[in-house]
Amino acid sequence: MGLAASQGRLLLLTARKSDLEYRAQEISQRRLILATELETVSSKYARATANRQMKLTRQVKMGEANQTQTVNLTYKNLIDYGRNEDENGISDYRIRNARGQVVVSDVSELPKTAADTGYSGDGINVKVEGNRAIVSGVDASGNDVYVEYVVDSKISDTSETENYFQEGLRNGKFIIEQLVNTDKTGNQDLGNTGEVTGNWTSVSWSGMAEVQDNYYTDDDATAQAEYQSASARVQAQDKKLETDQKQIETQHKAVETEFESVQKVIQSNIENSFKMFS
Repeated sequence: MGLAASQGRLLLLTARKSDLEYRAQEISQRRLILATELETVSSKYARATANRQMKLTRQVKMGEANQTQTVNLTYKNLIDYGRNEDENGISDYRIRNARGQVVVSDVSELPKTAADTGYSGDGINVKVEGNRAIVSGVDASGNDVYVEYVVDSKISDTSETENYFQEGLRNGKFIIEQLVNTDKTGNQDLGNTGEVTGNWTSVSWSGMAEVQDNYYTDDDATAQAEYQSASARVQAQDKKLETDQKQIETQHKAVETEFESVQKVIQSNIENSFKMFS
């Protein structure tokens, strides 16, 4: 092979090497994307099989008798349960957030009067400002009161899984408070005043007999089927890319071997030419 022909062949091999290296990088990138996709699928499956759901067991009046009913623990179900057939509609439960604010799901739930707050006494004032309300003053027991109510519409989420309200209870974002020592429970000694002097006390949801927190398994079968299907698809694609990558590596090695061989021929031709003219 002459010098010119060898040089031309070397240029072709150089181009071929570059093309194979580019294809190898492209395949590596696609395999990396598949690995990320498989990780996402696995994480979704893990969440689906590890999710939990809180249930609220309550007594519901059906005609003349009470019946036990178990429902998903939502903000609304808890508040309704706490009303306990109170003619004034005041719930025995309310929700505070980590900032100490009382949370409601809608502007319509903001207290308008002292009677809406669960506090008693003529010294309670309520001021509504847009999406919040300020309750302040002195209750019937002589205690100073200052509470800020705010609206968080997401608390009304009623989804079966990954419930915003339930997750908030688990991670401490929301705290349940219960109104105790009121005439609604029969524990209040009204004395001669006839006043209701209730107190709001924090309660742990895990200590409430009415609340159960168990694994939610209704979506496990669907999650498993989706995971197996997606995993098989990703692994099949990755296997094909792996085969393509090995073929490219074999071709690249052959091209590299020929490249080195042509380089030696060129070098030999150059050395022979210099010897001829020396």
